[in-house]
Formats: sequence, structure tokens, C-alpha cells
Amino acid sequence: MPPESAPQIDALEILGERLCLDFINTVDPHVGSRQHDYLASFADLVAWSVRAGLLTDEEASAATRIATQEPDRVEALFQHAILLRETLYRIFTALVERRAPDSEDLAALHGAYAGVVGRARLVAAPDGVVWRWPATSDALEQMLAPIIRSAVELLTSPEAERIKVCPGLGDCGWLFLDASKSGRRRWCSMGSCGSRAKMRRYYARTHAGT
Repeated sequence: MPPESAPQIDALEILGERLCLDFINTVDPHVGSRQHDYLASFADLVAWSVRAGLLTDEEASAATRIATQEPDRVEALFQHAILLRETLYRIFTALVERRAPDSEDLAALHGAYAGVVGRARLVAAPDGVVWRWPATSDALEQMLAPIIRSAVELLTSPEAERIKVCPGLGDCGWLFLDASKSGRRRWCSMGSCGSRAKMRRYYARTHAGT
């Protein structure tokens, strides 16, 4: 993994409350003309997967080795990951805006989910029942599966009604699940977007009439 990938990923906040939303939020901001894509390469995808707990350091190293041995396969996986992220963004923003998601986007997610379910197996574990991949699978096959499952589980649960888009100051667009008891969370983070909005309101009040 190129060493320059990790620092950028380490600076990316994890605020979505659900894995699939954090994956969508790897573009910052998600609106406006000054967007930064944290997943600019396969190395970035691997680094983010470690940060999100999808891969161990050993699995990340294995994925990096595969990248040097099977570049075409790795490039196809990376492009699929980016397409998946943008598909999920369109689906979830449609829900937030109380619109029906595009049927082609839902079909693409259904196909991805069917592939995951078809490969994985449900097995008993000390902490309950979990998904397990065949011993013949590798890190590349496992990387996107938890994201796909997270998206389908969230979409088909009552929690989907609590998904929100952070307005920022017209310059954010991050998605998050409002898990607060009051259901009144507005910002992706009070430390960033919330703080900036608070400062703007304070400035407006103190400079009113001047």
C-alpha cells in the first residue's frame, strides 16, 4: 500500500453511523465544485477498508499483493466500488428527499446483494450467527460485501426514515443516520459543520444593523 494513501484516509471522519453511509461519505464535500474524492486509487480503497474495520492489516497486505499480480482484476474491482458508492448515494438521497429511488439503481444493488448472499454462508459464532466466506475466497471478494449488506439492511429497515443529509453551509451533503433520541440531529458533526453554522449565526446577530 503506498504510504501516501493512509494519511489522507486517516483524516477522513467516520460520522455516518452506518458502514454504507460512511462509504458514501468518502467524497468530501458531496456537493459543490470543490469535491475531494478520498478513494482516488485502489490503495485508498484498501486503506479505507482497514480504517472502517473491513480488512485486517494482514488482509490489506494480501490485497496489495494481489494488486501487483492481477492488476486487471483489481482495477475492475476498484471501478465497481466507485460505481457502487455513487449508486448508493443516489438511492439514499432519493429516500431523504422522499422520492422513489431509480429502478435501475435498485436493480444494481439487488444484483450485488444476490452475489454476496450466493457466495457467503451463515454460520454459528460465539457472539451469534454471522456471515462467513469460503476458505477459497480472498480479501478482494470480501472487501465490498459488508458495505452491500449494510446498505440493504438499512434500506429495508424503519431506520431508513432517519437518514439525513448534512446541509453544512451549502457545502457538505454528507449522509448520516440520526440515531439521537430526539431525532433532531441536523449536522454530520457539531465540531465541523455545526460549529461553522453556529459561528455564522453569531456573526449575523452581532453585526445586525451595522
